[in-house]
Amino acid sequence: MYEKVIADFEDIINKNDCFNSFSFRDALSKVTNSKNNLKFLIGVPGSGKTFLIDYIKDDNYIVLNGVLTKEQLDSNLNKNKLIVIDEAQLLEKELIEYIRILADTKEYNFILSMHLDEAKNILTKEHFKSRSIDIIELNPISKEEMIQYINVKLLKNNANHLFSKKEFNTIYNYTKGNFRYIKKFVKTLFELLEFAYNNRLDKYKKINSCLITMSAIKLGLENG
Repeated sequence: MYEKVIADFEDIINKNDCFNSFSFRDALSKVTNSKNNLKFLIGVPGSGKTFLIDYIKDDNYIVLNGVLTKEQLDSNLNKNKLIVIDEAQLLEKELIEYIRILADTKEYNFILSMHLDEAKNILTKEHFKSRSIDIIELNPISKEEMIQYINVKLLKNNANHLFSKKEFNTIYNYTKGNFRYIKKFVKTLFELLEFAYNNRLDKYKKINSCLITMSAIKLGLENG
């Protein structure tokens, strides 16, 4: 019964699933308009860094992963293309310093996408504090943006009647505006609803506090 809704909230990267939040628009504008040769795209896991990279990716971008050696980086260096390294917190310290030196030559352009905590540790180092770099942070979406995002998908599937304002508030309190957690939370809720429907558990025909707590426990957001 809810297969289409569940599929709509799958945690996959899909350009057609772009949610135009304020944080996403702001980060996108800064990434595309920056003139600095070294840019750090930072945020907590699930904030949308990889999605943004995939969204902007075209023939002018070389996208690499942080599990990278110096030799692999050298083989991909191109003065005419922007080199994007996703999960850059996985880079060896020496390789990050090498990238900084390359960026300083003004011959190469880099975006290093990394987790917020690791980025803070790196950017406090003296050789980064004294350089001209851009720090672009993806922040959590607001509660209003979360409700808008969920409702658009629910309306498409005629399922918007299953939620109340109270339940939206509870979901936001659990997810803290983390886009990935929001998608996983709603997907889990509808998986539980699907199970209840298939097994004729009438008590769970609509979203309620019990289903929300069960979803939070399943996702590790509630101790139970």
